[in-house]
Amino acid sequence: MNLVKTRRLAQEMEDTYQRALTGGPFYAAAWLIVGLYGGAFARSPLAGWGLLVAFSCLAAWRFMHRPIGEEDGAAIAHWLRLHWGVVVLTTSLWGGLFCWALLDPGFGPSRTAAMLCTLGLATALAHSFSMRRGFALVCIGALYLPGLFLLWKNRPDHATALMMAIYLGYVFIALLRSHAEYRQRLDLDQELRGQRDLYSRQSRIDPLTELANRREFADVLSAATAKARRNDRPLTLLLLDIDHFKHVNDTYGHAIGDACLQAIAARLLASFDGDDDLAARVGGEEFGVVLEGQDLAGAMHRAEKFRTELFEQPIALEGGTVLSMTASVGVAVFDASLHQDDDALYHAADNAVYRAKAEGRNRVCIEQPAGAVLAAMGASIPADTGGAAAVAT
Repeated sequence: MNLVKTRRLAQEMEDTYQRALTGGPFYAAAWLIVGLYGGAFARSPLAGWGLLVAFSCLAAWRFMHRPIGEEDGAAIAHWLRLHWGVVVLTTSLWGGLFCWALLDPGFGPSRTAAMLCTLGLATALAHSFSMRRGFALVCIGALYLPGLFLLWKNRPDHATALMMAIYLGYVFIALLRSHAEYRQRLDLDQELRGQRDLYSRQSRIDPLTELANRREFADVLSAATAKARRNDRPLTLLLLDIDHFKHVNDTYGHAIGDACLQAIAARLLASFDGDDDLAARVGGEEFGVVLEGQDLAGAMHRAEKFRTELFEQPIALEGGTVLSMTASVGVAVFDASLHQDDDALYHAADNAVYRAKAEGRNRVCIEQPAGAVLAAMGASIPADTGGAAAVAT
């Protein structure tokens, strides 16, 4: 089930709960009035009080059967069927009660009250429970038709039956109109939500590379740093600067430069595609990668692998342009004793990038005391073709 359909079901679930919650107590209140003034509690205490308890329990169940927080469309559909089942049961009980009031002369003037309650409850169903047209029709039928049939069978009640039949036509038309309006509102709500989600996504995505932008990068890094401090969980930050990228723009033009950045971003996503990885474009030719739960040895291996592949595999662009690119990479591991916050961690990685450039570019540098690095990694990382992993101290 797609996301849009699931969201529609979730909205329908919330609407169904709120409207059923409001309507439930009215059945108990209506029966209390009809039963008391009709003498039902005195003549048939078991049935009278039993119906009151039943209506009260069904109203309480509507309250307790709260919307679920799952984003599973099948689970929400099951919730809706169950909730509607209780509404159908409630209306069926009232339909039987209305028949009792019509058949038992002891109700006397309370028959009129029972009929008015039936008309009112049917109207409420048409206007307030139009989310599911089929279910609403079943409820109105269970509530209304048995009593209408009994009235029509009794010749003196034909005028009343005819009036109720005409009113039933109004209820049916009102239900159709209300259902159409509800679906239109639901469509509009979903369209507005989709636009909001799109704008939210666009505000956090770099339009050229489709990586996270600097805003999203900063938010994720801040949250990851707080989590690492709180849970003592590993956190590594990579910053990458593409070497001599200005030369690409000056020589081939900005269109080729943009295509080059897109190709590098695609490689970055392929290299850092874990559930706890976030690759972002943080500047013109600068990229960042947040690696939550990643220790230093693993982060260094992945950074060096990306650098090596970028160096050894030139970027082929449309039009026959082939570019050999390299990157200077800075690595910083979060240490609560060294980094006060995410800004300190960022500056540590940024310093490592500057060190990598100063030492000749096309290399990976770590901004951390050498002893701590070697202890964490267990061994130094060997130099690779065209570059080296270095410790910045």
